[in-house]
Amino acid sequence: AMAMSLPVIATNWSGPTEYLTEDNSYPLPVERMSEVKEGPFKGHLWAEPSVQLLQVLMRHVITNPEKAKAKGMQAREDMISRFSPDIVARIVTESIQQIVDNVS
Repeated sequence: AMAMSLPVIATNWSGPTEYLTEDNSYPLPVERMSEVKEGPFKGHLWAEPSVQLLQVLMRHVITNPEKAKAKGMQAREDMISRFSPDIVARIVTESIQQIVDNVS
């Protein structure tokens, strides 16, 4: 969605923290953590976002379309400059090369 210039609201926890910023999205704070009780992720923590703040952010996006559009445009710029296929390929290649160098 960010690469398509759309305003994004996402839980500000774990992987998304690598690309969500106040400038390019609407990071949704975690209200509390709960333990996963069953399944393959048993024992892991699950971030439960603030439902109340989600409602506030959704209303903000709807009532401030120009601000939301600006965040979406910034998101696209950030995705292209940090996560384009060429850039990600270079990061992966460098990481693999470091592993190979450390094994040798």
